[in-house]
Amino acid sequence: MKRFVYINDDESSPTHGLYCDNRISNRKYTLFNFLPKNLMEQFSRFMNQYFLLIACLQLWSLITPVNPASTWGPLIFIFAVSATKEAWDDYNRYLSDKKANEKQVWIVRKGTKQHIQAQDICVGNLVWLRENDEVPCDLVLIGTSDPQGLCYVETAALDGEIDLKTRGVIECPNPDKDIRRLDANLRLFPPFIDNDVCPLTIKNTILQSCYLRNTEWACGVAVYTGNFLLIEMQLA
Repeated sequence: MKRFVYINDDESSPTHGLYCDNRISNRKYTLFNFLPKNLMEQFSRFMNQYFLLIACLQLWSLITPVNPASTWGPLIFIFAVSATKEAWDDYNRYLSDKKANEKQVWIVRKGTKQHIQAQDICVGNLVWLRENDEVPCDLVLIGTSDPQGLCYVETAALDGEIDLKTRGVIECPNPDKDIRRLDANLRLFPPFIDNDVCPLTIKNTILQSCYLRNTEWACGVAVYTGNFLLIEMQLA
């Protein structure tokens, strides 16, 4: 199944509101589901189930003369420490998501550059990047300051490689876990050179978490946003 991206269209676009915005959420819990979900995760471990069974049996004085507090105390303490650690880690994920979502980025709308938060980027928006900017979502590159239409990106956050890669200047597949491959097309209206379809590959894209390097500016169309980013799909 493919998605169709209408470049920089307004609310009248057929796909307006069809795809998610660029809000990222890596949290495991909410205030309402933390306790039951965390307990379920802890009791999914066999050893925790075993010690819980022993603690319950010790409540029956006919079976054991041991004081139940000697088992329930350490068990509750271990569960409390584990839950506290999970809550702290999830809170840090929330802060990281909040920082990424509220980061200010440039988009081009109606011929002018506008500042918006990264979480408000929608599929089809024209995103304007400057040198050393972090890419806020998965983009198909359509223009750069380089006369040959190239830009250089650092992909260390994706694949660990520190060498800069070139990307050249949108009917595209649904997002999947493969960050090294993209089979898509750019449809031109009206047709250009008797053909309205220009094939696109991964070399025409710059993915979220990359950095623009050695290029004054670059402009791209948002094709994947939010939890449908290719890197998010890979981690899912």
